[in-house]
Amino acid sequence: MITALILAGGRATRMGGADKPALVVGGEPIFARQVRVLAPRVTEIVVAANTAHPLYAGHRVVPDAIEGAGPLAGVAAGLAACATPWLLVVAGDMPDLTGALIDRITSAIAPGRDAVGIRIRGLPEPLVCALRAAAAAPALDAMLAEGVRKASALLTDRGLATTWIDDVDPAVVRNVNTPADLI
Repeated sequence: MITALILAGGRATRMGGADKPALVVGGEPIFARQVRVLAPRVTEIVVAANTAHPLYAGHRVVPDAIEGAGPLAGVAAGLAACATPWLLVVAGDMPDLTGALIDRITSAIAPGRDAVGIRIRGLPEPLVCALRAAAAAPALDAMLAEGVRKASALLTDRGLATTWIDDVDPAVVRNVNTPADLI
């Protein structure tokens, strides 16, 4: 009853424009690592990307809802494409996501709640979360219309009933942003 969205539409300027989900970590592209973790846990995997990549074959690819609006545009595209009540969002540059973390997030989904988010050292990590599509889509559409681009605001400032998971190992959600991060 949950769709996964891999955010893969970024410009990767600090990475020289590389397609970050295609970067190899531990002998495997980040995208393949994420699909291996997500596939047994979700109904469908959707990729938010502005260009098709052969790596994404077999998965539905949706373009950003608004060009240049950052990751929130990708989340909006994923919410619009979501055919299940919930959307699990993951950044496409997180090679170390684990099934255990995904299971914790999805098991925290509950009636009367609109989102499940994680916090690292008290700060939200908005690009790993679960969103109830019916509640999150209108909140996100309003944010984009207002020009709000801060991803964490969806979980903290828009009235969504969010369940927080606080004791997540930061290494599991590390981002690959520069070539040094591949080491």
